[in-house]
Amino acid sequence: MLDRVALVPCLGLLVAACAAPMSTSTDAAPPRSSGTGGSTVVDATPESVTMPPEPPATEDAAAPTAEAAAPPEVAADVVADRPASTGSDGPASTSKDFTCSWILGITTTGEWYRAGFERVVEDARWQVTPIEVGHLEKWADPQNGIWQSGIQSPCAMNSKTPDRIVFMAVKYEWTTVAQFLPEYVAVINNIKTKYPSVKRVDLATYARGPGNKECVGANRSNDSYIKAVQDEAAAMIPAMFPGFVFIAPKWEVKSCGDFGLCPHISGAANATLAKTIGDYYLVN
Repeated sequence: MLDRVALVPCLGLLVAACAAPMSTSTDAAPPRSSGTGGSTVVDATPESVTMPPEPPATEDAAAPTAEAAAPPEVAADVVADRPASTGSDGPASTSKDFTCSWILGITTTGEWYRAGFERVVEDARWQVTPIEVGHLEKWADPQNGIWQSGIQSPCAMNSKTPDRIVFMAVKYEWTTVAQFLPEYVAVINNIKTKYPSVKRVDLATYARGPGNKECVGANRSNDSYIKAVQDEAAAMIPAMFPGFVFIAPKWEVKSCGDFGLCPHISGAANATLAKTIGDYYLVN
């Protein structure tokens, strides 16, 4: 009887031992720290249990948005020298694509225009406004009366709403790109505002001496060539107005003897120049 009583506590101990949870393996993975900012996430999952692979780590920076990936706007100091026959948006338009091309310039512009240019091109599609001392800074001023100047030999159609402008820029005294560049930009913006019908602008100059060298000994020889800084400034404009602004060829006289009072040239030289420019605009 005593033996049975003694066995009862022992059986109780065995039952308790069997009911106790089994200890985990001593090889269980240690806690793993994850996250940012010092926070910790504890993962006590035993290594004996197969877990799905963790996704690959991602960069902290999100993928660039369309806005961020877009190229920046062209700054004013970007240099681009494009021929008049090409543009960034595909082939440039040709003479047949324009109903009215308007040439703006100084007095010399009208001299070669009347010396035979109209007989080379399709006259009904061309007109000219030559202005005495019609210098660059005047065209750059949207309020200047130069914009109300009369038109000579007007186009047969759309004379008041031209679709192309050839701008002959002149400024003898300036010596830096910084002087020319903002005035060129202002002229283009004035054209876009005043004549929204315009699809193309060609930037040109008056005829320069051979090799663009000063014709020393000529009357007012400082006006016998175009300063390199003007050409440089003009070359920047097409990049600012891609597909809209183009650089015309740099036309030259045959010899320094063609000049009278520079930049005016002789009648024969004007006839030759008219033919040269006319031939260009037959196909451009």
